[in-house]
Amino acid sequence: MNRLINRLRDETRIVCGVSAKLAKQYGWSLLWTRVVTIGLVLTNPSISLLAYFVIAVVMSQKISRF
Repeated sequence: MNRLINRLRDETRIVCGVSAKLAKQYGWSLLWTRVVTIGLVLTNPSISLLAYFVIAVVMSQKISRF
């Protein structure tokens, strides 16, 4: 239960935390990473959402292995 509460309190995670992880990993601004992500989803939703959730799955597997 505490893990769920901590996840909900985390301000960097909006959907799956993909933008936050990418911004932190590459030293990008979180705001601009989210703006670009939203722009991509609005211009080409099918491919962008597929790529977003594939990245989310890969990132979650990468974290759970270590």
